[in-house]
Amino acid sequence: EEYTSLDKYVEGMPEGQKEIYYVAGEGREKAAMSPVVEKLTSRGYEVLFATEPLDEIMFESLRQFNDITVKDAAKESLKVEDEDEDAKKQKEEMEASFKETIGYLEALLSGKIQKVTVSNLLVDSPAALVQGAYGASPTMQRYMKAQTVATGGDTGALGGMNQAVLEINPTHPIIKDLDRMLKSGEKESKETEDFAMLMYEVASMTSGYEVQDMSGFAKRVMKMMNEGIEDDAQDAVIEEESSSKDDDADDDEAPAVEAEVVE
Repeated sequence: EEYTSLDKYVEGMPEGQKEIYYVAGEGREKAAMSPVVEKLTSRGYEVLFATEPLDEIMFESLRQFNDITVKDAAKESLKVEDEDEDAKKQKEEMEASFKETIGYLEALLSGKIQKVTVSNLLVDSPAALVQGAYGASPTMQRYMKAQTVATGGDTGALGGMNQAVLEINPTHPIIKDLDRMLKSGEKESKETEDFAMLMYEVASMTSGYEVQDMSGFAKRVMKMMNEGIEDDAQDAVIEEESSSKDDDADDDEAPAVEAEVVE
């Protein structure tokens, strides 16, 4: 693993970067797979990985280093650069365009998330889970829960305090497909619900959260795999029938050959 100091981090900050960014995760690999990382690396910004609960506590307490703000990249309030009026207008138009999708997801995921917002920072991921300004990372939540259990406290209050915000990427094909399904009258379809839930559950895992309904998740994945197998089998049948017809046509069109009788 590669370690660095805050002094070295600041020295390597590219022009235009105004803050120090970090992401908490249980190990470097899990922290690196968080969708929020792409918000920054796509702009050439380095992200520090806080892989221990103590790291996150330190960063939360530090706030600033050499007059530069230290920012958790997995917070809803993240702004990589100052938004001009055009950028704000574009985001408002995106939110209006995906209003139906936002409403559907908020209803479907009621009790699991605070709200759904449109992100203009996500690049390759369809969605991400982030915390509110005063929320704790999933790593810290698990640490706090373990400490509460160890001291005999009530863990019930921890869940409501730390419900995440679901950010969706309006340019991603998966979000576009979901929006199309809803606008084409498939809102009550079980397929649409499974599609949306899979998107949310994958975003949960890549963002460091645990999937609560693992049985339901497994069923949705198996269903998707079975549908893929059935589609491949159907394509193979169609291709075979097409090939058979072509062979029959070739036989019908074969030129007649005159036979010469030799005495």
